Amino acid sequence: MTRDEETWQLVRAVDRMELVAPRSTGALRLSLSLRQGAMARRLAGARPSDALPRAIGLHRRAPPTVFDATAGLARDAMVLARLGCQVTAVERVPVLAFLVHEAARSASFAARLSVLVGDARDLLPKAAPPPQVVYLDPMFEHDSSAQVKQEMQVCRLLAGGADDAGELFAIARQIASQRVVVKRHARQDPLAEPRSFVIDGERVRFDVYLTAP
Repeated sequence: MTRDEETWQLVRAVDRMELVAPRSTGALRLSLSLRQGAMARRLAGARPSDALPRAIGLHRRAPPTVFDATAGLARDAMVLARLGCQVTAVERVPVLAFLVHEAARSASFAARLSVLVGDARDLLPKAAPPPQVVYLDPMFEHDSSAQVKQEMQVCRLLAGGADDAGELFAIARQIASQRVVVKRHARQDPLAEPRSFVIDGERVRFDVYLTAP
């Protein structure tokens, strides 16, 4: 069957699903594979002492429950699930959630990763019990590689220009029983002050806001 180059389409590749954008956008392609490539290497090399797990608090205590309110392709959520966290990943764009589900369903951590479609502003207050950690990664391009740039282009086209990070952050601080963690580019201003502490990574930092009394 001939593919319609004027519409968004899901295409079955050899070992994964690919989302192909319309020709008018440059026929960009988006896929997620845990069997090979950068994500497979990241999962294999994940350690509790890495910047993200440390920001979550994983290096000091039992794996917490995590609500990833801005999942995208859930790369960070999958790393945390791989390290033992029970993770709920929320993505408002159904096709992105589908790509995550397809990629992760046979992974060793699949039972620890739940992928939901919807608006986290609605779903987070309904989480029962409330998550110990709420994780936010407001959309920005924090990697210079061509592949990541292409992925970000596709995600922006699908998600639009909605900027609800401030509102979501306020809800997260009310719900998280231990902490809220916000991923930021090293040169970006924090979403709010004061921060409890900051964990620096290679190209990003993690602003941590403790909520526990």
